[in-house]
Amino acid sequence: MPENRTQLQDPGTSIYGAFIDLLAATKIAHQQKDTAKLKSYYAFAEWCFSQREKDLWNAAGVTFYEHLGDNAITLQEMPKWVKRSIYMQIRDLLVFRLGEDAVKQIDNLYQTF
Repeated sequence: MPENRTQLQDPGTSIYGAFIDLLAATKIAHQQKDTAKLKSYYAFAEWCFSQREKDLWNAAGVTFYEHLGDNAITLQEMPKWVKRSIYMQIRDLLVFRLGEDAVKQIDNLYQTF
C-alpha cells in the first residue's frame, strides 16, 4: 500500500495496525474490482500467515482473515482469494466471530468454488 507508506514506516505502527489498514484497503479493492491490488494484498496476508514469527501469523489471522467475514463482498470472495488450507486454519476464529451457521455458509462457498 504505497499510499500508506509514511504511516507504515512509522516505528509506532504495529503489524496489527498495518493489517487494519490492509483490511480497509482490501474492502475498497473488492468494491472497485481491482484485481492487481487484491492479488498483492492477499499475497502479503498469506506470506505473513505462513511465517514463524508469531506477530506476523497472528496479526494476519486475527486482524485480517478473521474480519473478512464482516463484509458481504469479502465474505463472498473468500474462496477466490483465501486458500482452503488457510481457511481451515482460521475457521475456528470465524466461528467465534460469526457463529457456526454463518461459517457453514462459508463452508458451502468453498464446496462450490
